[in-house]
Amino acid sequence: VKKFQPNEVVDYNSLKERGFLKGKNKLIKILGEGEINIPLIVRVNAISQTAKEKIEKAGGKVEIVKV
Repeated sequence: VKKFQPNEVVDYNSLKERGFLKGKNKLIKILGEGEINIPLIVRVNAISQTAKEKIEKAGGKVEIVKV
């Protein structure tokens, strides 16, 4: 999260550019470990309920992307 600015979009491309993703898998699931304190727009294939709650509590939003 430290590599992202407030209200920035977090998706496959932004994660790949920052070196968070390795390999060819394009499906992304966010889990609820760790803390988040800036609002982000998260576009992923799946997310845990805990992660969704943390993102929304920080002022961000979650969009589920279908493949």
